[in-house]
Amino acid sequence: MRAHGDDGRVGTPRTAIVALGVWVLLAGCGSDEGTLSTASPQEPQPSAFATPSPPEALSELEGSWQTDPVSQRDAEATLRQHGLGKWIEEFRLLSPLAGDMVLTLVIDNGKWDLYGQPEGGPRSEIDYDAEYSVDGDLITVIHGDGTRTLRWAVDGDTLTLDSIKTTLGPTGAIPDEVFQVALYMTAEFMKQS
Repeated sequence: MRAHGDDGRVGTPRTAIVALGVWVLLAGCGSDEGTLSTASPQEPQPSAFATPSPPEALSELEGSWQTDPVSQRDAEATLRQHGLGKWIEEFRLLSPLAGDMVLTLVIDNGKWDLYGQPEGGPRSEIDYDAEYSVDGDLITVIHGDGTRTLRWAVDGDTLTLDSIKTTLGPTGAIPDEVFQVALYMTAEFMKQS
């Protein structure tokens, strides 16, 4: 299309350059359904429903893990060791560790569940109905009201977890860090399946 001025002449070179620039921009913006595509014709884009393969580390973590029996005294020693001894009295009142308990951590299919079971007693939920994400040696346990981040390491059939941070609020007056350290750092977890 030609640009004409009031006198019928074809527009100035400046007008032609602007028109050409607009045409180039419009030609470059064409895409299906109003979205930009960065894939070349030889590279098919992944389906919106495709799920990436789990990383090798994730397969190391998935499964059922269990501690040897953990006592309240063991948990208190761990709290002292990590500078959280001032919370022990309050922790005793709300501790999920009733007597010696075996802790079972099930990490499977994006779900994270921690259970406690006293000898001869039923298994009870402690830290459950959570999801998780893994980024290198960090695992973030995701609850509806916050997250727990732990550093993890698997050596053979042994999983160790170290508290990094938590955004979960306190239970009573006790910061969530106290529970995170007591439950996940008092004992190593052994692979069950």
